[in-house]
Amino acid sequence: MRRSSLLPLLAALLVASPVLVGAAYAAAGALGVAGVGATGVPDADRVARVLGDAITWRSLAWTVRTALAATLLAGVLAVAVAVAFRGARGADRVARALAVVPLPLPQLVAAACALLVLGQSGLLARVAHALGAIDAPAGMPVLVQDGWGVALIAALAWKEAPFLALVAGAVLDARGAAAEEAARTLGASPWQTFRLVTLPLLGRGMLPAMVADFAFVVGSYEAAALLGPSDPLPLQSLIRERYEDLDLARRADAYVLTLLALALAGLVVAAHEWAATRARRLG
Repeated sequence: MRRSSLLPLLAALLVASPVLVGAAYAAAGALGVAGVGATGVPDADRVARVLGDAITWRSLAWTVRTALAATLLAGVLAVAVAVAFRGARGADRVARALAVVPLPLPQLVAAACALLVLGQSGLLARVAHALGAIDAPAGMPVLVQDGWGVALIAALAWKEAPFLALVAGAVLDARGAAAEEAARTLGASPWQTFRLVTLPLLGRGMLPAMVADFAFVVGSYEAAALLGPSDPLPLQSLIRERYEDLDLARRADAYVLTLLALALAGLVVAAHEWAATRARRLG
């Protein structure tokens, strides 16, 4: 292999090595070779038990749904910020700066803010009570730890939208003006330019970042533990619950669930790479 190809491969392996080592250890734990409750003899029974449990698939489906909703909502907010405040005026620069304020906040802080605002005794409930919309703060609809994951989706979208807004702004700065000017020169209306040029351009440019954001949300624990429901448990919370189970045999289930979460993230990334490669070949 030529040196020009070998060096990037070594760099990629170095970056991926923590994930590869962790996946190998989780696989060994799932088979009972290493980790908690290890017998030293490979055994796939716990893998079959976890994958055959309806709780596993309910938890996975709920996690995928909320992560997808949070990612899409964050993407919509990012596009709105990038398009509405793309100018060079002072007001636009201030708006862009304010939009990225949540970026450095830890996810636990974002979850705590959502709890303080959306909880049944939170700010929104108190404002609604003061305005006479509800009889008491406790009359606020349940938005935290609910089956729909409203507070969790809102917190994750608020936390991840600044990152996607930076990506969207970079895409428009790099390629948006020229493409939109060409469309207007050809007679496209402002709406046609936005629908046929700006949105597809943002979609292609933001998709890798949204895939990364989805994978990050699926694997994040803090917000799900604070805002997620108890039935079904988010996948992250289910992994933690199984790993702390008093039954040592059930603790090994956490390794299987970890591999399931990793496989989900890998599947999303692989699907994106396949679609991107096919689009480049067709284009």
